[in-house]
Amino acid sequence: MNQPLIIQHVAIAIATKNHNPTLLTFDFLKYSDIVPSDWELARQPVISNQGSQVVFRNGITLAAQQELLSFVEMIGTKEISEIQIPAIARNYVKALPNVEYQALGIDIRGYITANQLGGEAGVQKYMNTLLASAPWQEVGNAPVKAAIQLVFSLEQRQFNLSINEGKLYVTEEETIPIVLFSGNFSYSVAGNSKEERLQSLQQLTHNWQEDLKVYLEIINTKFLQSVILLADAPESEEITPKLLIPQT
Repeated sequence: MNQPLIIQHVAIAIATKNHNPTLLTFDFLKYSDIVPSDWELARQPVISNQGSQVVFRNGITLAAQQELLSFVEMIGTKEISEIQIPAIARNYVKALPNVEYQALGIDIRGYITANQLGGEAGVQKYMNTLLASAPWQEVGNAPVKAAIQLVFSLEQRQFNLSINEGKLYVTEEETIPIVLFSGNFSYSVAGNSKEERLQSLQQLTHNWQEDLKVYLEIINTKFLQSVILLADAPESEEITPKLLIPQT
């Protein structure tokens, strides 16, 4: 079976203690060699004490809050070898070694469309296949909307998976129903000294390829094995991701 899952984004979230969000500026990113100097902004950066965000035209977004850094890359038609966000995260940590880094989460989001499930009603039917038949499903005058949260204990990390109904925004007027699979692999930063913790964090950022492989294997073989592709997924604009905060 062809893999039906469409990868939307790969992201890295880093929990912090003493990071100042106002440090995240375009000039800091460029002159600290965190991002290539030829990257172009998609819009004017937002910089404040509560949170800062820098969005680039290549689909990469960096954001900082008082206790969370996030590095998000929209995938679209990119090859896995083209994904840059793990290296960007490592560059950022290297540029700010005195920040107290607490934990790291690798966030992967993918989806299948209603077209792949035989039409708009296919999303609801698919969600129902994940639930045992029960009287509560008959409550109300419309099909019950379901959201499923699962936690898998894997070797050396935890895999959190949310399965939800959603919408893919093609234009302001047109949307496509989708089933969204949001996965998060959580890691704690190890070590007693600053140097040990920085080394641990840098090593954890390299886990993304193995985690992506595990994510794809679980979704495609355990959740989508019975899905029959009735049409190729349409090309469309990506929806805005919501990053999962890593659990410590």
